[in-house]
Amino acid sequence: MSLSRLLRLPSDTPRAVQLSIAFYVAHILLEGKIALSELTIAAALACALWAIWKRQLTASFHILYLPLLIYGLASTISALIADREIHSFGETALWIKLLVFPYAVMILREVPRARQLVLNAFLTFGIFSGLYGLFQYFVLNRRDLEHRITGASTHVMTFSGLLLPLSLLFLIMAFHRRRWWLYGGALLTSVVLVLTFTRSVWIGWAGAVAVMILLVRPRSILYVAPLALWFVILSPLSVFGRMASTFDTTQSSNFDRIRMLQGGLEIIRDYPLFGVGPANVKEIYPLYRKPDAPRFRIPHLHNNVVQIWAERGILALWAYLLLLVLFLRECARFWGSPGRMYAQIGVAVVVSLTCAGMFEFNFGDTEVLLALLDLFALVIVSCETAEGHGMPAPGPVNGNLRAAVA
Repeated sequence: MSLSRLLRLPSDTPRAVQLSIAFYVAHILLEGKIALSELTIAAALACALWAIWKRQLTASFHILYLPLLIYGLASTISALIADREIHSFGETALWIKLLVFPYAVMILREVPRARQLVLNAFLTFGIFSGLYGLFQYFVLNRRDLEHRITGASTHVMTFSGLLLPLSLLFLIMAFHRRRWWLYGGALLTSVVLVLTFTRSVWIGWAGAVAVMILLVRPRSILYVAPLALWFVILSPLSVFGRMASTFDTTQSSNFDRIRMLQGGLEIIRDYPLFGVGPANVKEIYPLYRKPDAPRFRIPHLHNNVVQIWAERGILALWAYLLLLVLFLRECARFWGSPGRMYAQIGVAVVVSLTCAGMFEFNFGDTEVLLALLDLFALVIVSCETAEGHGMPAPGPVNGNLRAAVA
């Protein structure tokens, strides 16, 4: 079977475009395995450049390119002027990661069928991750804080960070499309999120659901709030204890985060413009930690805002915040349009990962960052398509494929 038939693309789709889409879909399906995910996205980018060179794809602009460009420049400058340039090569790799968003916008705009393929890949990855998480919890008996479920990822924080936006994707799609398997996917991924015992994603999920209820069905809060309270009261003792520990400032990990925040603010005070340089916070933190901080060395400061500012400087922080604000503005534009489902998905993704990012540096987790950029692109282009705006003029690819929307 030819690749175009496998992907359900028109037979005259250029080979480079077919390969690029195939590698991109593989990248999403493999997001739990970072090495494979990065290799496939690199291959997708290479095939896209080949197609652009042969004038089979046409790059297009979006306002979100601006904050990504600024973030990349600020990160590179910070790495170059830092006292320890241990991460200069890593910042070269950052540019490849940031290219995922403009690439995805281009391919999703030019090839309508790719939007359904990408959406299906996300849903498939979510269901597989949920089922694998249940297998680890019930069969492999990974049910405590020392042996938490990780799915296909290597760490529970990465696994929960990937599953968080996908659970909301299922939930909002089920609300709009009323399909039983979407309800099942929402239930599966949400339950597995609970079983990760990751409090930051619990806060992110609850924050996103609360915001969506207030924006879409504000009166529903009158009966959703009591249901949520009953869920907390009737939850298993291990889950209830983990929830209760969220508010205990004397608990070791909570107290450590408070000390990290204080140390991070001290670093920012000494390095406000360019930060200490990417990957240098881990080395410099012991000089700023309070004597009673539980850990001497930490991987990061467990807060997106503080970590980015301390590590990369004020310009990088501004770019990060601008990215979120501009994306939310784009969602607001389509809130009352035929693309409102995707606009709601976009808001839920931003709110959830931002809330979770108050207690974890999820923007610095490569797997989560790539998933975020992929979802941003899918939301933006799907909103544009539903509204009928922002689509490029027919060219060598989309002139033939515009009718191939799934």
